[in-house]
Amino acid sequence: MSEPIQVVPASAALSGAFFADIGIHGLFTLSFSIPSVTNANVVMVSMTELGGSSNLPFIGDATMTVHNVAPGNGIVQVRGEVDWDSNLSTRVYFLVT
Repeated sequence: MSEPIQVVPASAALSGAFFADIGIHGLFTLSFSIPSVTNANVVMVSMTELGGSSNLPFIGDATMTVHNVAPGNGIVQVRGEVDWDSNLSTRVYFLVT
C-alpha cells in the first residue's frame, strides 16, 4: 500500500472538516492521513470536480461516487469511482465526528 494522502483542514471555523485535492479517474481505493481519526469516529466523505483557473468546485459531466469509507488509526480509507476516461482534478471532503 502506498503512503496515505495528506489532508488539510477545510476551514478554521469547521472543526472536523478536511479535504484533499487529487487527480484521479476510474475505480480507486486510497488512504488519507487524518491523524486525529480512530476507528471509533464517524467519517463522511464526498467528492467534487475542480476546474477553471481558480480550481473551484463545480458539477461537470463526470459522475463521482463514494462506495466505502473505513476510518482507522490516523487514516481513512476510501473506495470510490470517477467515471471518466482520464484523470480529473477532484476534491475529496471529509467530515469527522
